[in-house]
Amino acid sequence: MLTAKKEQFDVAIIGGGIVGTALFSELSRCGVNVVLLEASDDVSNGSTKANSGIIHSGYDPIPGTLMARFNLEGSKMYPSMCARLGVTFNQCGTLTVSNENGRQKLQELLQRGVANGVEGLKIVESEELHALEPNLVPEVTVGLFAPTGAIVSPYNVCVALAEEGIVNGGTAYCYFKVNKIKQTNQGFVVYSADNYAPLKDITAKYVVNCAGANAIEINNLLNITPLPDVSYVKGEYILLDKSQQGYIRRPIFPLPTKMGKGIVANVTVHGNILFGPTATPCDKDDTSVSSDSVSQIMQQVSLTVKKPNFNKTIKLFAGVRAKVGKDFVIQKDDQHPGYYYTLGICSPGLTSAPAIAVYLKEMLVSDGLKTKNIKPKRRKPYVDTTTMTKQELDALIKSNPEYGKIVCKCENVSEGEILDVLHSPLHPTSIDAIKRRVRPSMGRCQGSYCIPKLINILSTQLHIPKEQVTLHGYGSELLTGDIKQYGYYAKKQINKLIKQSKK
Repeated sequence: MLTAKKEQFDVAIIGGGIVGTALFSELSRCGVNVVLLEASDDVSNGSTKANSGIIHSGYDPIPGTLMARFNLEGSKMYPSMCARLGVTFNQCGTLTVSNENGRQKLQELLQRGVANGVEGLKIVESEELHALEPNLVPEVTVGLFAPTGAIVSPYNVCVALAEEGIVNGGTAYCYFKVNKIKQTNQGFVVYSADNYAPLKDITAKYVVNCAGANAIEINNLLNITPLPDVSYVKGEYILLDKSQQGYIRRPIFPLPTKMGKGIVANVTVHGNILFGPTATPCDKDDTSVSSDSVSQIMQQVSLTVKKPNFNKTIKLFAGVRAKVGKDFVIQKDDQHPGYYYTLGICSPGLTSAPAIAVYLKEMLVSDGLKTKNIKPKRRKPYVDTTTMTKQELDALIKSNPEYGKIVCKCENVSEGEILDVLHSPLHPTSIDAIKRRVRPSMGRCQGSYCIPKLINILSTQLHIPKEQVTLHGYGSELLTGDIKQYGYYAKKQINKLIKQSKK
């Protein structure tokens, strides 16, 4: 419920996606009193979670654009950033492949990459290409190899950045759905419309709009003009079971088109195979997956790799990305001093996010924001029992038996790991929020085994009835009651009592 509590900050960041959390971390580690405002129950709930997880090397953007600049800068920042955060970074390289007809286009991409400053790019001929990826179709005879390309878990990085911001003094509020912004002599008052918001409003000297697909709506609250030409594009994916691990070793792109980088045969840091995304014009909130798009993915992927085993599909999902022209938009609004906004941070937005955060910080500092020279703290990575030796795991279970209680058999996640997550700095409150951190319900059975256990754990730890446990925030409750208390068995007992009373 809303309270009368008021809080004042130096900077308010609207939006808990990868750009918002990267800026949140960047500012908090500079001693800035910063708040992150997220409309949903958790960070990484928009475009960031439905992302390919590829850290692009930077050969695709047009030279001289913000995309080209921040792609390259961000790519160089990721290895040390992920090491600092304690999240997985796999520099496996990427391949863009074609038949002989695409050789000239690959040469052009190589030259563009060189112009952008990308290192190590090379054209790979058929024999070496098929040695790198044995499951390429025979028709693929030439490729562009980018050794600096990598993969991450986008939501793991996003959550880790948010937690890092919190441990360094930042404040994060979920369920803060911004519906009004008022400019004052001291800065801004930002209001929330959500009845579940932790407080009614906050004040801040500076506001940075990083709301992704909702950024235009936030700008409209201040009547910012001119209105950009924004379009929304849906990317749909097919996710395969971990049994297919090793089928390919790195992201494999077809030749890009004007619609995007194409349908990618991709790997994840967790061992799944991921096919997609599509690029379908859509409404802002449309995350449905159509049968036509699934057929398109299956057809296009089969032109790149041999006999993909779609029978091992465990999930279909989609995300929406906003596009504004042909480049990122990162601006200060002259009509509202202290207000900044980002628009159209589509691919390579994940790669670019840490560099965009530094750029925004520098803009804020040049506008008068004061920073401090502090010694930043590191967030504590989650325990991952799957990476431990038998001896290490035995010792851990001996010290805490909860790590020996398996909640998710598909991903081998223990109750101890889930309890750690629930006591982490950001305090997740839904099943999907836990899933994005340590993977229960991400396996082959998609939660049919572990979700009842997760409901029990959340109910106990959050001190709420099971009927109030949600999948992804308020409005997504999973239960309406206990069958033993309200359902068949209760009615049977009542009928028995009625019969006895009539005797």
